[in-house]
Amino acid sequence: MEFSGSMTRYDPISPEQVAKLSQGGLTYAGFSEILARYGLSAEFVLHDSSRRFLHTYYADFERGVYGCLTVTREFLEGDSACLRALSSISERGNAYLRDGDWDSYYGLSDPIAAAFSDVSGQVPLPLLIYDFGKRMRMFPPEQVFGIWIAIYRRIDYANGMWAPDMLEYVFKNAPAMEKPPVGKNGLVRVFRGMGEISMPPEKAISWSTDPCNALYFANHSGRGTQFAFADVAPEDIIAFLPGYSYENEVIVRPGSVRDIRYEDMFPAKLETYLKLSLPALPEFTSFGVQAWRLGYKKEGMMEFHGLGHILRVLFLSLIYFYGSGDSLTDGDKCVLIYFSLLHDAGRTDEDEDGSHGAASLQRIKAENLRIGGLRLTKKEYQIADLVIRYHCRDDEEGISAINRQPGFSRKDKERAIKLYRICKDMDGLDRVRFNGLDYRMLRTEYAKRLPLIAGCLVKEDILAVFNESQTRDGNTENQEVAI
Repeated sequence: MEFSGSMTRYDPISPEQVAKLSQGGLTYAGFSEILARYGLSAEFVLHDSSRRFLHTYYADFERGVYGCLTVTREFLEGDSACLRALSSISERGNAYLRDGDWDSYYGLSDPIAAAFSDVSGQVPLPLLIYDFGKRMRMFPPEQVFGIWIAIYRRIDYANGMWAPDMLEYVFKNAPAMEKPPVGKNGLVRVFRGMGEISMPPEKAISWSTDPCNALYFANHSGRGTQFAFADVAPEDIIAFLPGYSYENEVIVRPGSVRDIRYEDMFPAKLETYLKLSLPALPEFTSFGVQAWRLGYKKEGMMEFHGLGHILRVLFLSLIYFYGSGDSLTDGDKCVLIYFSLLHDAGRTDEDEDGSHGAASLQRIKAENLRIGGLRLTKKEYQIADLVIRYHCRDDEEGISAINRQPGFSRKDKERAIKLYRICKDMDGLDRVRFNGLDYRMLRTEYAKRLPLIAGCLVKEDILAVFNESQTRDGNTENQEVAI
């Protein structure tokens, strides 16, 4: 958060803070003397005591001289590259500021490089709001909103950090922009996912027209807490940024959203997460280790259907079994486990593939794959095979195939369809990992309560659960699957 968030306090550094930060190695007078050697002044040093690190900066607004400081004698004395760079910019002037090159000055053209650069004439990310707020009325009015929105999108969790007068000035200078489509009521439906440090929706200015994007944001920190939806009048929308890369974001006037409602989702708070996961944990560890034996590999960059996916689907399936309250039998649990571990056994790529269920079933039959410790009846194997074959097909096709299955009674068909819907939901919940879950499309009511938990699982090091068993049993990756 502190790497991508703004400072919230801009206090002049005090003698007490110098003593504390330097652990008694410097006095304020000594600190000032060191800075003076480089033509710098302690009066420009700001400190935010609410931050654990990246909390002390040299900030000469008039000259545009900024840099992060470590207030220790070791950092400041000797040949300090940081102080030399600050001194150089102070003497020759900030070229970006002089030329009005705001993209470079605010690090907007290459924000990743700007976030990790040395002193270079760019405003550090934690001080972007500070500098913009003091400088915004110096910009040509037609540039104000463009500069603001670019800064706004660089800073995480900044909704509540913009003073009301700043927003009023920025919004007054916003150009006419495309507005999102309205519903039958003449309003725009918007969604907002929240974490533990998010602004409450009543005060928030950032929403999305896409529930997938909003849910992804809620899970961004791994601890999503709430998911809200509401309506807003088109005239209260300041900007609409359509498209996946812009998260279909809607910037609204503060307090303008109407009829805020909350989805009934489990918050991914630690106590809730533990309550849901602990009953599932023993079987998750005992069956999950077999995923290595089935040949699943750890996902690399832009890979979504490897070992982590299989284990998360297994965990979610067991959470569903123990927490949903559905009348599921031990045989149903075995089908859920069997599906979780084998449904992607035949998948060979990351593309959308409606045939990988059939390919998985073909591999299961060809290699006589089984899951050690499971006891399924012949009928349960038939149900599991149908679910695996059709889990990547439209629901209508899968349900039709189940209803055509010879030898299935009405009760068998109802059971199979129920398990088919649950399995598809548990597989679908893991789409949160790539910003692709529309929770409204889930089939079961309990699954609709799990998206924030699913997002939390993506952030967890789920493989760590198996470190002990792998150490005890040796490398399981190339072991034979249990028959």
